[in-house]
Amino acid sequence: MSRTVAAPRAYLVCVGSELLAGQVNTHQAWLSVRLRRAGFEVAGESSLPDSVADIRDAMRRALDKTDAVIVSGGLGPTFDDLTREAAAAALGRKLRFVPSLWRVILKRFARYHVAVPEQNKRQAEVIDGAEVLANESGSAPGLRLEFRWKDGRPRTLILLPGPYSEMSPIFTRALPRLAARHARGGSASFSLRLVGVSESVAAEALDPVRGRFPAASFTILASGGEVSFHATVRARTAAAARAEAARLRRDALKAAGRWCYGEGDATLESVVGASLKTKGLTLAVAESCTGGLVGGRLTSVPGSSAWFQGGVIAYDNSVKTKLLGVSAALLEKHGAVSEECAGAMARGACTAARADVGVAVTGIAGPDGGTKDKPVGLVWISVYGPGGALRARRHDIHGPRDAVRARAAGAALALLKEALDGRP
Repeated sequence: MSRTVAAPRAYLVCVGSELLAGQVNTHQAWLSVRLRRAGFEVAGESSLPDSVADIRDAMRRALDKTDAVIVSGGLGPTFDDLTREAAAAALGRKLRFVPSLWRVILKRFARYHVAVPEQNKRQAEVIDGAEVLANESGSAPGLRLEFRWKDGRPRTLILLPGPYSEMSPIFTRALPRLAARHARGGSASFSLRLVGVSESVAAEALDPVRGRFPAASFTILASGGEVSFHATVRARTAAAARAEAARLRRDALKAAGRWCYGEGDATLESVVGASLKTKGLTLAVAESCTGGLVGGRLTSVPGSSAWFQGGVIAYDNSVKTKLLGVSAALLEKHGAVSEECAGAMARGACTAARADVGVAVTGIAGPDGGTKDKPVGLVWISVYGPGGALRARRHDIHGPRDAVRARAAGAALALLKEALDGRP
């Protein structure tokens, strides 16, 4: 299929001096994924300091070349929250205080029995012509402005609060209208979530698929030991786009399906949880080098209390012995970072928590503690059950301490999924 319809274009502006001082900008990735799924091409992103002039100029440049500009951050009540002022300056409009919006903000503060600082009145200021986007999780409402730009074509400017818990639900509600306003033809997309494969190997396996669909757009990204493959198809009609995307998806699953654990926003922990619930099994964890990361991911899944029994963070060998029943003789012979110890920890977790399945992680996260035989990054993972079966896998993970721990947690969930699926 040839590309006959150009995608609408969007630009992201992320505001906050902290973004230029080392804080990781996670909003850009989250917003980009959702815009792409809605049929937009993301033309670029700017991370800006708290400066009216910088934010204003970035908005104007973005409006010159794209259909929609999404701005996150700078809607708070303090002196350095300047996005409203910058947007008003970019459009040549005024800000006005809206008493009814201020009453909504006061009501929200009253719910928590908190006195309202006078400076919060700034959050009730609205740009002329803007629509207020309700914020159910905080005091800073979002704003949507729809207008025609200098070239006479329609533009949309959306201002979102910075905290993820506030930004994400507001944008999720605003996205359907944004997509409908700038729709050109039809689009369809899908994402595959892969584990147990490197980015380069996955890309090589999927290259022939990309070759058969030259008009589609693709993204492949590795993070935390997982790989995400995203594809978008555009056509003259929504039906044609859906049909082409379905064919592409079938081919992609044939090429990479052995590594695919889910699609869309699926996570390993949610997939594992669903499997445990379906099978009526309970789970316990035993963690050393990951220090609770596996349990944390599992309990982030809503409803995890139905299948997660608990866990033991057995950092010191004495805890492995006392709480998990790992024998001193085993530790003396094989060491704490070994296949044998991981297996004993997994069994011990099941016993301690009276669970059907146990998963254990033990390793050397670094930067110190490694030896020639057991270098930094060595991790052993074991799963005990279901049905008493025991499996273990060695991982040699390169990178700094945080990366080793995060990837080890992901690898533990991947091995757990294999065990639940009954894969050899």
